[in-house]
This record gives sequence, C-alpha cells and structure tokens, in this order.
Amino acid sequence: KDGKLVHIIERHQIEGRPAQMIADNLIDAFEQYC
Repeated sequence: KDGKLVHIIERHQIEGRPAQMIADNLIDAFEQYC
C-alpha cells in the first residue's frame, strides 16, 4: 500500500496446498489492504 509491502506468501505457505487455499489467502489480503 502506497508502495509498501503489506502481504507476502512464502514458499512454505504455497507448497503442498491446494490452489483454492492460496487464492483464498490472496483474496483475504486484497479485501483487507485494498
């Protein structure tokens, strides 16, 4: 936000997880910060 990092998904949070779980994480972050 305003050029600053507000959310990050690290490799260990992606590996072995279904795509929908990762998408939900990104959607939640978008709704919170955008």
